[in-house]
Amino acid sequence: MAAARLARRESTGRVLMAEAFGPLLGVPALAALGLAAVTRRRGLMALAATVTGLHLTWLATELRQAGAANSGPDADHRDRAGQLRLFSANVLFTNTDLGGIAAEVCDADPDVVVLQEVSPPTLAGLRLAGTLDRFPYRSLTARPDPLGTAILSRFPLHDVGACVIAGMPMALATVAVGDHRVRLYNVHTRAPFGPGGFTLWKDQLEALADVVGAETGPLILAGDFNAASGHRPFRAVLAAGMRDAHMSRRRWWATTWPSDMRLAPPFARIDHVLVSPHLRVLDVSEGVGRGSDHRPVVVDLAVVG
Repeated sequence: MAAARLARRESTGRVLMAEAFGPLLGVPALAALGLAAVTRRRGLMALAATVTGLHLTWLATELRQAGAANSGPDADHRDRAGQLRLFSANVLFTNTDLGGIAAEVCDADPDVVVLQEVSPPTLAGLRLAGTLDRFPYRSLTARPDPLGTAILSRFPLHDVGACVIAGMPMALATVAVGDHRVRLYNVHTRAPFGPGGFTLWKDQLEALADVVGAETGPLILAGDFNAASGHRPFRAVLAAGMRDAHMSRRRWWATTWPSDMRLAPPFARIDHVLVSPHLRVLDVSEGVGRGSDHRPVVVDLAVVG
């Protein structure tokens, strides 16, 4: 798997899945290194040390990109101007357990909610549960396919609309957080599998990197990127000037997908909240995501510039 990342041949599903494991790959490599040291197997020791060193180098790079300056208190005072809690979730357009996601939104008590794969039954279920009534400002685009979206907010929304990212629509809005204006993109890229999937996925992530370069103020990209930190196109988005909320809080072990397997926990983090340097990440956590194959991501943010 480390060799796959080094080879940079990401056009096959097996390589992409290998790269999605991210920091989890360092655990077996470190265990092999310990075993080799105890048993004095020099060949295994050299190989395990090489692989462990690679993963530590990649992890250090991600931490450096996250920004060591993202220090500060946890979100204990969310009533202060310039702070918001964001809830992002791929709810799965065939999900029939809308009571579950409605309860998670209620428990998280967010200021802004971004949802992906919003279908007409999804909206009907959330409306029936009273979730929509909690947010006076909304941008709703329900579809019978995975391209439906929703942005719900307690704060006023401006410039609400959609942009075309590599031929596919993504919702966006400007959120008025106190005296600040924060540009928000509800991200959902195509999964990099199937006919044309890899090319479209790569083009979308490259287009998102261009979006980052074009925006000058506070910016949030939140949603299902279908990409992990091991994927080069995703790292290009970070390199354009964004920080991953999980990495900013040093939660590199966190995973969000797939959450619907009975015998195994999620092994990858493909759902992200990325922020520009104008925002500080105060806290980040994952939900359960009942009825979906993704865990929600809940992030506390503060606008600092």
